[in-house]
Formats: sequence, structure tokens, C-alpha cells
Amino acid sequence: MNRIAVHSLALSAWLLLFPGTPVSAADDDFKLSLEVLTNLLAHDQELVRGAAATALAELGPSGTQAALTMALRDPSPRVRTFAVQAAGRMGRAAALPAVRAAAGDPDNNVRIAALSVLGLSKDPSVIGAVRKALNDKDPIVQLVAHEALVRLKQTQTVQPFLAAARDFSPAVRGAAMGILGRLKDPSALSVLTFGLHDPEPSVRSFAAGALGDLGAMSAVASLVDALSDQDPYVRNFAAASLGRLNAKVATPALWGAVKDSDSLVRLAAAETLVRLGEGEAALAIRELLKDPDYGVRSAAVGAMARSDPSRAMALALEAFDDPAPRVRVAAVQALGRVGGKTAVPYLRRALSDKDLTVRAFAAGHLGAIATGKKP
Repeated sequence: MNRIAVHSLALSAWLLLFPGTPVSAADDDFKLSLEVLTNLLAHDQELVRGAAATALAELGPSGTQAALTMALRDPSPRVRTFAVQAAGRMGRAAALPAVRAAAGDPDNNVRIAALSVLGLSKDPSVIGAVRKALNDKDPIVQLVAHEALVRLKQTQTVQPFLAAARDFSPAVRGAAMGILGRLKDPSALSVLTFGLHDPEPSVRSFAAGALGDLGAMSAVASLVDALSDQDPYVRNFAAASLGRLNAKVATPALWGAVKDSDSLVRLAAAETLVRLGEGEAALAIRELLKDPDYGVRSAAVGAMARSDPSRAMALALEAFDDPAPRVRVAAVQALGRVGGKTAVPYLRRALSDKDLTVRAFAAGHLGAIATGKKP
């Protein structure tokens, strides 16, 4: 069956599901995408609703408020978390009472997401809601509230994070290091470098990632050393951070990491090398599309889209019919990000995928292209 026939069948299937919905123009693609996502937000599976809430952000704020409100009221904390993050990506966090209310949600992750997006909104009207969280029972929520206040220019001190980076709890130490990296305060360099030697692998991973966010070239030697850490997650974060630092001096060490025993470390190293101008490393990314682990195959598609958009569409099309839904989601996301209008026929086809999470992300990217959010 040729692609035109497949495309026609896909659209016919959706017309049966959503009778009366036109699909012939950009405006109609947006309406179809929004209707698909609204229907998926009412699905009984949390995973499907979460995917729809995340994908909704691709459509932007215009015409999506009812669907977003529906997601923000979802009974699942996981879905509410995704919905809050979507509101932030849409630039709607400060404007929606439900997001402010989420700063007091019973679930820690929802509160953290709400405080993060409220801080990033830079809107002074949210300061009161954020300040209340400084007394939260969860120490990580308190830290995120303080981070939000820094972003809202209510304080400049990073002392609470520096102190928390030495907390007895690995979770608190890791969260503090992540915040220090995001805030890019130079005074955090020594704490984060010391964190690479923390006894807990999770904390070392946070430290490695935060050093990349911090942007301090003086951390390159420590990150190169971290490529030899016994924990693969630490090696993975170290390789990615070297890419963010544009650390060409680390090229030989990264080529060594391309031979790492862990697939995701090999992938992170290859992606960084491509970013550093080592185009032949893209072959390593392509090779990982054959990995038996669907998580690795999925990550390979995303890595190519980020590091080498010119080759990403071909790789995404190879992954378009992968047996694992997670890989097909990655293919849809890559097509949506780098394919532009060329991706539209493939995204329409993905609206009939047997997996509903794939349909959700296809709808999100199709709607984004239809509204001109993506060229």
C-alpha cells in the first residue's frame, strides 16, 4: 500500500471517530488536533491523559483554555503535573488560577511544577502564592519556592541552596545542586564540583548536569574525569554537560566514551561530539537505532533531532514504524520539531497509530504546524 493510500485511510479513520471534522486546511488541522487531544484527556488511562496534557502545550494558548483547564483538574497528580508544565510552556501560568492553586496541591510533584512555572513567569502577582510555599512540609518544595522567588527578584541569595547541597538527604542535595546549576550563580562552582564525589550516584548525576547548566569552563576537567565514574547515569550527564559547555578540548575523551559499555552513555557522547562538529559521530547515533532496548532507540531519535536536524528527519522516518510506541512517539516529536510542513502527511498518518500516546503527540505537533508555531 502506498503512502497516499495509508494517509487516506488514516484520515478516514479519524473522520469516523470525529464526524463532521474537516481536515483539508491548516485551520482544520488545528481543530482536528484540539479535538483529538480533548477526547484523549477524557480517556480512562492515566498514561494517555498525561501524553495529551503534555502535547497540548504544542498548540499554544489560543483556543486551548478549556482543554488545559480540564487537564489541570484531572484526578491524577501525574496528569496535573504535566498540565501545569504545559501551562508554563504556553506562557499561561500566572494567568490561570488553577496553576496558582496547584502551588498548594496535595501532591509534592504538582506543587514543585507549579512553583517552577510561576517563578519562570516573572509575574509579580504570583509572589504571594509562592511565598506561602516557603513553609511547605517538604524541604524540596521549599527550595523550589525559594528558587522561584530568586527568579521573581524577591531575593538574590543562594545561601539556602548552598546549605542544602550538604544536607543529609541525597534527594535534597541533588535538588539543591540542580537549582544552583539553573540559577547559574558562579559561587556554586566549588559545591557542584565537590558533588561529583558524593557517595550517592544520584547526587553525582545532579552535580554533573548542573555543572553543564552553570556554564563554567573551569569545570571541564572535572567532567572529563566523571566520564569514568562507576555509575552510567553520572557518565551520561557528564557527557551531555560537556556538550553544553562546547568543550572541544574534551573531544578525545568523548570519543572514548562512544565505546562505553552503556548504550545511553555512548549516545550522550555521540550527541555531544556531533554538537562539537564531529559529524562522523552521527553514525554512532544511527547505529543505536538498532539497539534492542526501546529506550535507547527512542533516545537516539531525539539525540539526532537535537544535534543534527539535517539528518534527523530521515532517522525519524526509519523509526516511524518501530514496534515500540515510545520510539514512535520520539519519531513523531522529531518530525514535528525539524520537518516543518514536510512532516504534515506523516503526522496525519500517525493520528491513526494503534497507540494513543503516539496519536496525542502527533496531534500536538500537527496543530503546532497548522498555527504557524513551527515553520
